[in-house]
Amino acid sequence: MTRATRNTRRRHTTRGFTLIELMISLVIGVIVLSTALSYAMGTLRVVDGNNIRDEVNRNARFIAMSLDRDLMSTGVGIESSTSFGSLNVYGDTLVSLSVPYAPNESTPHVIYPPAGVNNPLNPGGTCGTYCIDFLEDAGAFDIEVGDLARLQVNSTRHLLRVTGVSDMGGYRSVTYTNATTLLQYPAGLSGGLLLDRFSTFAQELTPVMYYIRGDSLMRATSLNLDGTPAGEVLAYGVQSWNVDLIFMDGDIAANANDGDADVTNDYDDIMAVRIQATLAADHPDPRVMQGTLFTRQYEWRFSPRNLMYERNRL
Repeated sequence: MTRATRNTRRRHTTRGFTLIELMISLVIGVIVLSTALSYAMGTLRVVDGNNIRDEVNRNARFIAMSLDRDLMSTGVGIESSTSFGSLNVYGDTLVSLSVPYAPNESTPHVIYPPAGVNNPLNPGGTCGTYCIDFLEDAGAFDIEVGDLARLQVNSTRHLLRVTGVSDMGGYRSVTYTNATTLLQYPAGLSGGLLLDRFSTFAQELTPVMYYIRGDSLMRATSLNLDGTPAGEVLAYGVQSWNVDLIFMDGDIAANANDGDADVTNDYDDIMAVRIQATLAADHPDPRVMQGTLFTRQYEWRFSPRNLMYERNRL
């Protein structure tokens, strides 16, 4: 092989890319990079969308678990009557009532009547306009300031929001707010209720209330002095909240009514509650659903076991 031939081959083996080859390579590289970037952005968009959906679903599961836990105690120790149910709905507010067990059932404290033989007693309380005396139970008294108590006179039930409890030595003087209704139930001695010296008692109750304030779902287990629920935020992003009662005949209504001609929509006819809600993500994301706020509708139905027991027992 001659020197000229070797030099020619060396020049061919060491030459670089031509301009056309370089441009083709750059175009191919840009296409590959753009495809990879587009795929990555699409994947991130899907991931973000799934995270937002999962967040709303987790919120819904938390609400459902809280409702299920609370409603399973509805009616414990307090059977529903025609005019007074352990489950109640008004507006967007859901109310569940039960007698607390800690660890035993709250004691029904009977009235400590004034001297005399007249029955029923004179209008008003026994120790003041909004004050009733009750006997202690073996030196114990479990009704405290701030409690919600059930006042029962014969078969009539009212609610008391307790403002004071005074130890009088052998009995307690219980004062309460002057509200005529609490949670849409009759309260105090409203309606001309007269105390019975032989058949009157008070018993502590545990209320649980769910209601809406703005876009927040509130949960309360006590009442303010003005009778409104003293709640805390359970969940945010609640855009709508509708609560209905389901009766034993299958009818669904916004509330019970013991004052009409229909005898199938009284408080003792309640079998379950239906809740329809729309939950939203905490913020819109421009990368998800073109920036539209993600929402989802839910429906829950709960049948408190004590209401089922009452129904099956009848």
